[in-house]
Amino acid sequence: MSQTVTDSLRSEFFKQNNDTIRSNLAKRLFAQYVYTKVDSAIYFAEQVKSIAQKRNIEKDVLTGNNYLGIAYTIKGDYETAVLYMDEMLKIHLEAGDSMNIAYSYNNIGLTYLYAGDFLKSSDNFIKSARMKEELIRRGEATAAEVDLASTLLNIGITYESQSDTLRANEYYAMALEEAVKAEDVSNAAKARSSLASLLISQRKYESALLYLKEAEGAFTAQNDLFSLGKIYNNLSLVYAELENGPQTVTYALRSIDVNKQLGNELSEGLGMMYLGLGYIKTKELTKALEISKKALELGLRLEANEVTSGSYNNLREVYSAMGDYKRAYDYSLLHEDVNKEIYALERAEQIERLSALYEADKREIEIEQLNQETALKSLQLAKASSDKKLLIALLLSAVVVLLLIVYFYRKIAQNRKELRAKNDELETLNKTKDRFFAIVSHDLRGHITAFQGAGRLLKHFIAKNDTDKVGKVTAEIDNNANNLGHLLDNLLQWSVDQLQGYAPKPERVNVAAVVEELIETYEPLALAKGIKLYSEVATDQFIIVDKGSFFVILRNLIANALKFTEQGEVKISTKKKGTRLVLKVKDTGIGIPENLLENIFKIGEEKIRRGTQNEKGTGLGLNLVYEFTKMNGGDIKLESREGEGTVFSISLNHV
Repeated sequence: MSQTVTDSLRSEFFKQNNDTIRSNLAKRLFAQYVYTKVDSAIYFAEQVKSIAQKRNIEKDVLTGNNYLGIAYTIKGDYETAVLYMDEMLKIHLEAGDSMNIAYSYNNIGLTYLYAGDFLKSSDNFIKSARMKEELIRRGEATAAEVDLASTLLNIGITYESQSDTLRANEYYAMALEEAVKAEDVSNAAKARSSLASLLISQRKYESALLYLKEAEGAFTAQNDLFSLGKIYNNLSLVYAELENGPQTVTYALRSIDVNKQLGNELSEGLGMMYLGLGYIKTKELTKALEISKKALELGLRLEANEVTSGSYNNLREVYSAMGDYKRAYDYSLLHEDVNKEIYALERAEQIERLSALYEADKREIEIEQLNQETALKSLQLAKASSDKKLLIALLLSAVVVLLLIVYFYRKIAQNRKELRAKNDELETLNKTKDRFFAIVSHDLRGHITAFQGAGRLLKHFIAKNDTDKVGKVTAEIDNNANNLGHLLDNLLQWSVDQLQGYAPKPERVNVAAVVEELIETYEPLALAKGIKLYSEVATDQFIIVDKGSFFVILRNLIANALKFTEQGEVKISTKKKGTRLVLKVKDTGIGIPENLLENIFKIGEEKIRRGTQNEKGTGLGLNLVYEFTKMNGGDIKLESREGEGTVFSISLNHV
């Protein structure tokens, strides 16, 4: 909203005599002033409440109280803010209004969060989240109606404020899931923005960029200038770290423009600082010098250490590039001094957080001591009681002892049962291991025997100068070598997996690139068997997986399809399904007998079959496919009809 429109609304408010119109105008003016002129926002919030009390409209009285709580929180007068919010909570508790009780707990939590009282803020947020979840469970409201995602976001912010990034990430991810489920575009964008901030702190800039671009689109569509100002600054930072000067300049200019409209000088100063950094990246040193000086002036006036520190560093880099090393050195010293001040402030905040935790622990110890004193007094009273009471106490003690005996007996029995189950499991695993090594040793002997026989034949045919038969024998040796290599690859992967030595490293993987690499590898084998091997995977489809294990999954599925197909086709395709990408490997081969389908992914001699050209397998490949798919958080499905072909479907998270 422009300043002209705001002035017009203000003028209309003071001219207007109709209380209904004055109330609506006061609400609009509160929304306009709350982040820029908080004292004006407080005035119009009081007008909303005053008009409502005059007209006896309870709903608007509560709205006025809510506005006042928000405004005093932003102003930093947290004690007054809590008074207004507690007043609202009391009214909702008396009315038994569960929805608004949950909202009140959330708002009180926000006030304590801004006040830096993380213990009270998290306590109120968790109360709010539990009440909202209960409303959803009872079917009294949907996740969108109770705005569960915003409370989960607030819990995440509380943990992030305490440097507990693990829990913060957990709650931000939960908030994103709830927002997507409720089709809540605004909170989904805020969750992505928060996740991006965590990734930036971990220097995972490319991952952060994905979340920021999604959030930017949502905030732009909603014309949420306040959130866009923050997003643009983060995008400027990310592009600067990725050495993309032009994009750093673009987003820094957007940040300055948006934050100037909002009157948010601190964020505007950050935008100016990033613009200076962008100009340094693009080698526009004169522009960099000019804007960095302006950013420094603003940072010093606002006492904003982050802006001041970044501007000093920009000026150091500009003067160094210009060859003015004296000034560059002076600014490096100033930069170092501000950084020391920032570190000291961070240490003070950390000590303050630890003190708060200490006070909380101390309160718990005091409560425990009080409980112990109460228990001691109870014992003294029991000791002084009559013989009858003593007898009752003894009887109760006997009952307790009996109950303890029963409890421990059942506990021991349960432990024995679990131990037997573990022993059975170990015995099964041992049998599986024995069966696996029997299969592998048999296959290795088979391949080695084939090599020995082929070697004797080759020697014989060379002695007779029979080149045609020499060519056939070498082709057979080549085929045996490929089969043996495939067997050893799978054996190695299986061994590492079974020893729990395979540490997955999820990354962004282009599906089409992996498919094309494997098609190129297996093309000669496909041509030799008269098989059309092709892909229908789009080049712009990406998934988040461990690349090495994904390669093993796809290699085994393609090799399996080629083994059991003759004069047909093998097709690799993908299809998006919600947040998942379904990868299919379909063949027109001989299919799988129904009696083998149930245990197809387990290792066992009974399900091993030969291919269409008598190729031998171990059953290990599909076991690896199953294990690695599960390791990457995926699902696998199998459809097959004997004589018609087989389709393996792998479902994984896509970007």
